[in-house]
Amino acid sequence: MATGTAPRQIMPAEAYVSMEWFRREQAELFSRCWVFAGMTEDLKAPGDYQVIATGRASLILLRDAEGGLRAFHNNCRHRGTRLLEGKGNVGRAITCFYHSWSYDLAGRLKSVTLESEQFPGIDKSCLGLKPASVATWRNLVFVNPDPAAEPLERWLSDIPQKLGPFEEGETRPHDPERLVEVADVVYRVRANWKIIVENFIDGYHLPLLHPISLGDGDFMKQHWEAVGRHQAFYRPLKPGISHNDRPLPVIEGLPANYGASYQWLFPNLGLYNLATFWSTFHVIPLEAGLSLVQSRIRAMPEALERAANWPREFTDLPPHIVSAKGPYAEARDPFPPVHPTKSNNVMLEDIYACEAVQAGLEAGGTIGPLSRWERPLEFFQRQVLDYVAV
Repeated sequence: MATGTAPRQIMPAEAYVSMEWFRREQAELFSRCWVFAGMTEDLKAPGDYQVIATGRASLILLRDAEGGLRAFHNNCRHRGTRLLEGKGNVGRAITCFYHSWSYDLAGRLKSVTLESEQFPGIDKSCLGLKPASVATWRNLVFVNPDPAAEPLERWLSDIPQKLGPFEEGETRPHDPERLVEVADVVYRVRANWKIIVENFIDGYHLPLLHPISLGDGDFMKQHWEAVGRHQAFYRPLKPGISHNDRPLPVIEGLPANYGASYQWLFPNLGLYNLATFWSTFHVIPLEAGLSLVQSRIRAMPEALERAANWPREFTDLPPHIVSAKGPYAEARDPFPPVHPTKSNNVMLEDIYACEAVQAGLEAGGTIGPLSRWERPLEFFQRQVLDYVAV
């Protein structure tokens, strides 16, 4: 872990509880950054789309007629109407429900209702959908509302070289894009998105809140480093421990005793990687004190064979889970008969902690000094304050 001057809390408590702060972050931070938008396989066929909210912008992520990915601002060029919601397939064109203006999959305006009678001389070539930026890294898709955004490669800095055994290199069996998805769970957390981020990157709480659920980790040897605006971590397993006895098989090409590497891609995406899986941890701000967290896990294809008779989608979910899909989703025992901090479930423990911090701050609590293992929190807060000044 990096050393030097003692880290300190530089974010005011108001930043975690104020809707005014939340609105400023949406306008000044999320509207100006590359943000995670999903996996390449989420959009398979021409016309497949997904609406992405990033800051004040609503974007359409779309698979075009040639199979490429495009991103557009989700507004009709006639009255500014929101064109699409959710996800699905638009066929060969995006048609506005209001006045039936129609755009092809390249965003060009192709049809104006009653054009000759109502819009004589209109130049449709100037009224295509406004583009946004879209780029991929590995099997991850990112969007930016700015059509002239800096290249994603520059934004990522050296993160591709900080992924432990998953770092950039020749094609290998354990590359994330060659693994298969085995779990997709969306959690509801009554906490500010930054509290959830800071919990993810906080090395101090790991052996204290998770003594059993993460009891195999040698946290005294954890290592952290800043990577551009992002962060990279590693912690080994305790001596003599391996992943050979876990439900998921060890990924081909990885040592069974590999610990955990995790990276934080500013502002709101975590990657968490063990010898048995590669996962994304996407924090989605909804309100000052409410967020969603989507966790998606990828593993060796044989994991699906092992779980052939396990459920693929869960119902009757507890309040903290919005949806759960995949045979390895942590929803088979949704109501543990113990307090969350005694549940031996990392997510339940973390959700309880994040919500407790939120409740304390909303009640007027203050934030004290940071430990050396909480240096990542100060670094993250500095990145936020670069966009949203105090």
